[in-house]
Amino acid sequence: MNTLKKLFCSITLLFSLSLSAQKKESVPDLPYSNKIEVSDQILESIFQAGESISLDVAPGFKLQGIVQNRSDHGISVVSMLVKMEGTPGGMLSISRYKDPNGHLSYTGHLLKLHEPQGFLLEERDQQYYFIETDQKFLVTE
Repeated sequence: MNTLKKLFCSITLLFSLSLSAQKKESVPDLPYSNKIEVSDQILESIFQAGESISLDVAPGFKLQGIVQNRSDHGISVVSMLVKMEGTPGGMLSISRYKDPNGHLSYTGHLLKLHEPQGFLLEERDQQYYFIETDQKFLVTE
C-alpha cells in the first residue's frame, strides 16, 4: 500500500512538472479575490525544511504540513508535494527551477479538496504571489 502511495505521488509530481515545464503564457487577468505576497526566502525555506513545514507567509496565511514526496529531477529541478494540516484535502505542489545562470524560480499551486477556491503561485514583476482563484482555473480536466 505504501509503495502504491509513493508511486501515485511520484506520478502526480511528474505530471505536474510536465505541465509546468511546458511553455505557457501567464494569464494576467485571472479572477482573484486575494493576492498574498511571498518572499523568495519563504519559498526557499520550504525546500530547506525537513519532513514538516510550518511557515507564516503573511498575516493570516500559514503554510503548515507534512512533506509527502520530494523529487529531484536532475540538478536543476526539485518538486515537492506537501499535505497541508488544518485544511482537509489541502495539497501544496511546488517546484523550484535553477537556470544555467543560477537564478532560482518557483511555481506551484495549493489545492483544497471540496472547496471552490485554491491558490496559484505566480511571479509578477520579480515578486511572487499566492493568488486565490477558482480551482477550475488551476486544474485541467
